Amino acid sequence: MKSISLLGILIFLGLTSSGNQVTVAGIINDYLSVKNAMTNDNGDSARSSAKILFHDLQEFKPDKLTAAQRKIWNQYYWKLSYDAEHLNETSDLEHQREHFVSLSVNFFKVLKGLSLNPIVLYYQFCPMANDGKGAYWISETSEIINPYMGKRMSKCGSNTDSLMVK
Repeated sequence: MKSISLLGILIFLGLTSSGNQVTVAGIINDYLSVKNAMTNDNGDSARSSAKILFHDLQEFKPDKLTAAQRKIWNQYYWKLSYDAEHLNETSDLEHQREHFVSLSVNFFKVLKGLSLNPIVLYYQFCPMANDGKGAYWISETSEIINPYMGKRMSKCGSNTDSLMVK
């Protein structure tokens, strides 16, 4: 339900992908769809969402970004694409979660550098995820719903940072 509400807000604001124009807000929504599928332990849905994310990363045109923003985008684009592609290639949740670790860290760096997020986003961390090494993710809500631990430990984690609307 929350993803539908978020999508509705983004559509209302005119910030999602429309036609052939992919936007940062559309890519945020794609990422959140992958994350939300993982919180439900749904590898097939995560795979479908990752396919859209991968496509939108490929189609995004950074020409409307400032020179500094383009530099950040170009620095992380291949890393984001690599992880999105690997998420798209399997429905195995454990393998998807391995790639989601680096996707999330790199996507947070991009969003922080671009300062274009249309909604408040939360950077969350679970110390038990990733085989006890810990892992971060980005959420549209401050409520902890862990994509790494799924339903077995959905509340494991805390907010460590936030990206405010600019």
